[in-house]
Order: sequence, then C-alpha cells, then structure tokens
Amino acid sequence: MRRIKLAFLAAIALAIIPVAAFADAPVSTLQANARVEYRLDYAGDGSPIKVVLTETDPSALVVSVYSPDQIDAVRRGELPAPIGRGTIARADTLQWSGGSRIKGVWYVVVENRTAFAITYRMSITGDGVSGAARALPSWVGATSTITTQNGQRTLNVSLPPGSITTTLRLTMPPQPATCTAAKQITGPIDHSIKLCSGQIYPPLSIVGDNIALYADDARSAVVTSAGRQFALTVQGSNNWIEGVTIQASADARDAGAWLCLYDQCDFPTRPVTTTLRGGIRYGGGILLQGSNSTIHGVTVHGGTIGIATVDGQANKIIENQLSDLNGWGSFNAGATESYFVGNVLSRDNHGCTAPDGRTFQNGCETSGWVCVGCIANLIAYNQCELSSNCFYMNGDRGLASNDNNFFTNYCAGATNNCFEVTFSFGNTFRDNIATVQAQTDKVCNYPFWIGGSVAFFANNIWECKVTEDDAFSQSRDSTVVQTNIIRLDNALGALNAPAIILPTITPPPTSGDLPQSADATATLTPTPAPTATPTKIPTQPPTNYGPLLPLYKILRLVR
Repeated sequence: MRRIKLAFLAAIALAIIPVAAFADAPVSTLQANARVEYRLDYAGDGSPIKVVLTETDPSALVVSVYSPDQIDAVRRGELPAPIGRGTIARADTLQWSGGSRIKGVWYVVVENRTAFAITYRMSITGDGVSGAARALPSWVGATSTITTQNGQRTLNVSLPPGSITTTLRLTMPPQPATCTAAKQITGPIDHSIKLCSGQIYPPLSIVGDNIALYADDARSAVVTSAGRQFALTVQGSNNWIEGVTIQASADARDAGAWLCLYDQCDFPTRPVTTTLRGGIRYGGGILLQGSNSTIHGVTVHGGTIGIATVDGQANKIIENQLSDLNGWGSFNAGATESYFVGNVLSRDNHGCTAPDGRTFQNGCETSGWVCVGCIANLIAYNQCELSSNCFYMNGDRGLASNDNNFFTNYCAGATNNCFEVTFSFGNTFRDNIATVQAQTDKVCNYPFWIGGSVAFFANNIWECKVTEDDAFSQSRDSTVVQTNIIRLDNALGALNAPAIILPTITPPPTSGDLPQSADATATLTPTPAPTATPTKIPTQPPTNYGPLLPLYKILRLVR
C-alpha cells in the first residue's frame, strides 16, 4: 500500500505541486475561516481512499471529499453534496474512508469554520491512490508583463497585497537595433548594447548611467567568468540588464569551503588564527554598484554569487534564476528601498569543513537570498527550495537590517532556516510559506530564526520540523537581547489596525519616468571582525534596534 502524508498550504491554485511520502508530516496551520484544497488520482477500482487528520480539534474542521465531476461546481461557489465527509474518530482525529468506481482526479477540501487558527497533521492512503498533491500558490513566480505604448516599453511587475502599490511599472530603455560582437568590446561599456546570438563573451564592465545591456532575442549568448571575478560589473545609476545568461565557476578554494559574509572572518585556530576574506571577493555572476537600476530575467549558472548589490538604493532585482550556486543566489550589502521580486533561489547550499576542523553537511553560511545592513526593502514572490537558509539577514557586528517587508515568499525544504533575521527591528513577515519540498520529501528544518529581533508576523504558514512556538522559544533563549514577535493577524487585531504602523518602502517611479540618481548612501563599513563561529549567537550583539525603537515601546504597552 502506498502511503502519502501531506503538509498543506492555505492557498488554492489550479497549478499543483506533487507531494510524495515523508515519514513525519509537519504540523499544518489553517487560518480562521480559511479553506484548502487537495487533489489525488484515484484508480476507480473500488478500493478505499483513507483520509485522516490527527493532532487537531476535529470539531473545528470540515473535511469534504468530491468526485471529479463535482469540483468545478464547488469552485463556482455552489454546494453539491460531497461524496463523503470526515467524521470524528477520536478526541483528536477526523477521518473518512470510502471507495468508488469513478476513476479520475478526486478532491479533498478542508475548511476551518472557526474564528481562530487550527493545526493538524494529515495523511492520505489507499491502494488505488496516487499523485496526491497540494495546490501550488498562484503567486509562486511573480507575474510580469511588458506593454508597449507609443513605442515605449514598460515592464509591469505585480506586487502582493500590502505593498505600497499593486504594480511596479518600470520604463524600459530602448533596445539597440543591432548587436555588438564580443570582439568589438575592448574596454568598459559606456552605451547601451545588445549581445549577439550564440557568441561567448568574456567578463564585461559597464561604467556610467542610463546604460542597458540586452540579451539576444534567442538568449543564446553567454557571458562568462571564472573563479573570484564577476561576469558583469555595473557601476552607475539608472542602468538596466535584461535577459542575460551567465556561466560562472567558483574558485577551487571556495568550493566546499566555509564562506565569510563579511570583509573578514577570523577563526581561533592554532597555532595562529585563520583569516578568511569574503563578501563580494568570491565573484560570480553580476556585481551591481549603483542605484535605481534593474536586473530582470537574468540566469546565472555556477559561481559563488548570483547577483550582488553593494550600497544600492531603489534597485529592482526581478525574476532572475539564481539557483545551484556555491554560495548565495542574491548577496546584498547596504541595500535600501529596493525590490527583490519573483526570483528563484534554489539549491544554493553546500557542505564544508570549517577552518577549525568542524564538518557540516550543509549550510556553511550559504543562502538563497542574503542581506547585511539592509533597510526598507521589499522581498516578495520569491521561490526558494533546498537552500541552506532561504532568506537570511544577519545582524551581527552591529549591522542590523531594519524595516524590511517579506511578503508572500515560498520556502521549501531549507536545511537550516526558511527565514533567519537576527539582531534587527521592524521586519514584517506576511503571507509567507515554509513547507516540505515536494519532489524530495525534505521538510524545512526551522521556519524562522529571529534571535535578538523584534518582528511583525501576519498570516504565515509554517510547516517545518520545528514548530512555530519552538522556533520562537529557541530564538529568544539564544540571546539576552530582546526577542519578540508582534502578531498582526490575531493578538493585535486586523492588519493595519490603528495601533500598528507597518514599515513601508519608497513609492516606485511612475510609468514614463526613470528615477533620478539618489544621494550617496552610507558606506557599509563592518566593525573589526570578531571571531567567526558557526552558531546562531553572535559574540557582539548590537546595542540598539534603530530608528523605530520608540514604536516598539508603544507596542509593548498595547500588548
């Protein structure tokens, strides 16, 4: 008998993610008055389909089973009588079992009709059952369109509810009519160019403002790099990189090595201290040193870093493929008021032996997306699977990352944490999902780690090995620095309640206007490097949370 255990999402879409069996289904949470839909292939051989929900309040949930010809009516809001309904089997169990001669795709719908969230574990079994699946959230992978009006093209990027606008409209620069061959580029690029089909380009450099680099129409041109260099370095403002494919390779010294997020990390080895020089020195795909620039539709293969930004303001990193890298898909230092939307950041992970001799099967400071000293950015609609940390903001060394918004991101199978934000304040986590990776059955380890941080949470789905309560307790107990979660979805009322002021980001430029160059932002200058240790507890926690500390004092009174 094939046994399939499912961890389900509280979002329904026509697309699905196949879910295979895993030994211990994580606890799932269904928000108040919410419903979730599942599908399964049934042989129609009369063998029983068994649906079991355990570790729950069975009186709070309604489980309905529908045959293939009924589900469309259900989605239209009609109320056909289901083939079966779950019944209470024990004090903590709801179940249904039944067979049929109707072959096809069957559906199980779970509804929470109470005013509070309900948790449960669920399994589906049956000799005639296969292809059980949970709905893929419709927002996985941001949807963008390019429109043309009077010869002017605009990239329209959908943003999730709660953002400063529903659509980010970015005016695209003109695309050159002819391509520029690799042999024609002899120095820094100072004007817009288009790559030529099928050609291989050495590392390129863009210096200046209002410059665009376009891929060829077939996207067959490749820009290359090797070792500790970037395939493309961009210096200036209002620049645009569109659709470029990059082939990089990590330096042999960095493959399978403990990586350093900072300029310098020291390990207390004997007889002398081991010093690693890190950060952007590792090289990889693109290094962006500027503001108000857009990187869209880029694919980076190999290398340690996919896309790096340094001290940038109002940059747009949109719908890039940044997976299977040695270190970080998106590496950012000092980013402010920027957009990271719709990127794929998967399998950015490796094992290593640290300089002090300790061995790690995964992690080693890698992550899908990382930001150090970053303020008021929007991180939304990104997809990350099987990376070490999917989304990582390390506040060690006094480099807090404050007032960032993590909206509707998807993390599956992260080997360490889906979201890690330490020693920072005012970051909002809303409508994110942390769950099992369907194809490998790997469950994320921790949904989040927020040691030394005060964060806002609303309507997230946490389905990892470590429960939400345990993740918070362990984060809190790892440090003497204040750690707290301020709930915006129940404890303090509805979102945007008068007592809460949500962090926001600068409004995007309107259609037809490229943003002007911003004032120079403060240079990210790390404090002298303390001893680097692969642990969640920094040796020197920051002494303050930043400009929103008075708001926190107010919120403590509200609670």
